[in-house]
Amino acid sequence: MLVIFTNKSGGTVDMFEKPALELIKLMGRREAVPSAISAEDLPEALETLQNALIEVSQAEKEAEEAAEQEDNDDDDDSPQPIGMSARAFPLVELMKQTIKDGSFLMWDYQ
Repeated sequence: MLVIFTNKSGGTVDMFEKPALELIKLMGRREAVPSAISAEDLPEALETLQNALIEVSQAEKEAEEAAEQEDNDDDDDSPQPIGMSARAFPLVELMKQTIKDGSFLMWDYQ
C-alpha cells in the first residue's frame, strides 16, 4: 500500500507504507494514516526527523560493517539495502518546501 505525502502547493511524495510509517515515527509523530502536521509544528518535526536519520544512518553503517566482517566472500552480486536516509530524502525536501510556503504537510493512503 502507498502513502502519499502532500502539501497545499501541490508537492507530493509517494512511499510504500512500511518506510513511510517509520519516517512518520522518526518525525516524532503517531504512526497514523491519514494525518497531518501543522505549519507551526513542521519545523520541529523536520529537525526531529533529521536528527533521527543521523542516528539511523550511523546504526546502518555499523550493521553494514559488521556484516562485511562476517561475510568475507567477494559476492558483489548481492543487492545492497536502501538506507533510510536515501528513502527520506524526497520527504525531507518536501518538508523544507512546505515550511518555505508556510503550509502544512498531510499524508494519506492512495
